[in-house]
Amino acid sequence: MERIFQAHSPGEAGEILQQNWEHWLMTTTRWREILTYDPRPATGCSPKETLWTKNKAQLYHYQSSSERRYRTPVLMIYALINRPYVLDLTPGSSLVEYLVNEGFDVYLLDWGEFEWEDRDISYADLVYDYIATAARKVARSAGSKEISIIGYCMGGTMSTLYAALFDRPVLKNLVYLAAPIDFNRAGTYDVWLKAPGYDPDRIADTMELVPKSFIDWGTRMLNPLANYWGTYTRLWKTLEEGKPVHFWKVLNKWSSDNINFPGGAYRDWIRDFYQGNKLIKNQVVLRGKRVQLQRIKANILAMVGLRDHIVMPHQTAAALTYLGGNDKTYMEFPVGHGGLVLGETARMRVFPEIAYWLGERSEILSED
Repeated sequence: MERIFQAHSPGEAGEILQQNWEHWLMTTTRWREILTYDPRPATGCSPKETLWTKNKAQLYHYQSSSERRYRTPVLMIYALINRPYVLDLTPGSSLVEYLVNEGFDVYLLDWGEFEWEDRDISYADLVYDYIATAARKVARSAGSKEISIIGYCMGGTMSTLYAALFDRPVLKNLVYLAAPIDFNRAGTYDVWLKAPGYDPDRIADTMELVPKSFIDWGTRMLNPLANYWGTYTRLWKTLEEGKPVHFWKVLNKWSSDNINFPGGAYRDWIRDFYQGNKLIKNQVVLRGKRVQLQRIKANILAMVGLRDHIVMPHQTAAALTYLGGNDKTYMEFPVGHGGLVLGETARMRVFPEIAYWLGERSEILSED
């Protein structure tokens, strides 16, 4: 304020202060309106049909108005935290849309909303009864003996379990987006989940269906300042700079759109993966079958965010060490956990890299 009076006459300085005050009031009013009254924006808008359902889950097949170029279909597997429409967030910011426009036949497994009757669902159930069946449905729909899978976060871990246990359809390509494989040195999660007295069996037995609020709180507290206060300051900055707020709205909708976590799966996730690090030790056993990572011969693309505080880069990079096969690619980007599928870096760099990498390793449809 002192600079304003030094650089301008009293009349000009007063006019500038008045303009700044009015701008602040307008920004504040609009900020409050968005937080209080604005309707939630549409998400997951790419045209699709439901190919298969089981329990609450749906297998989506995305429709295209452009020519399909590749026979090898792409199945997307998301985590059990938040909703999978982050992969198809909004037109122009959608991995699904990008791949469809590039000529891929794209499918997505949506877990749905787990309820009380789903409390005993385990990782074995998710892999055998959901992912394996979805993979067969996708291959049959596409008329292909091979498929590609894109696994985001926990979805990548579950895709690894599937890949190690099932040979048909052939898993040609496996893309990891910030997917933990090695659970050693897992950042803040190490401190919490490996602390003496943190008992996932007791939590699962007590809650049975772990509520979405519990999962949401735990995730946000990994970086509380950014996840709570930062949400509102980012909106303020967007308004103050006169930028469109649509992307903030869709992102805020997704970040607060959580699902309940089946107690059986929660027990497996914490005990066997974070606390036991059993995956890279080949000690995970599902329905009597041991998960052996060297059995996975698919081509591997591992993509990480260097600022990721949820899945550390080395946790995903471990795929190149422990999985079998010879075609392995590792890529780093200057983003956080969500930045691999959200924002400018995702649109301009990550999506094109995925499409190019898959295109080089997918069967092309003949022109006959």
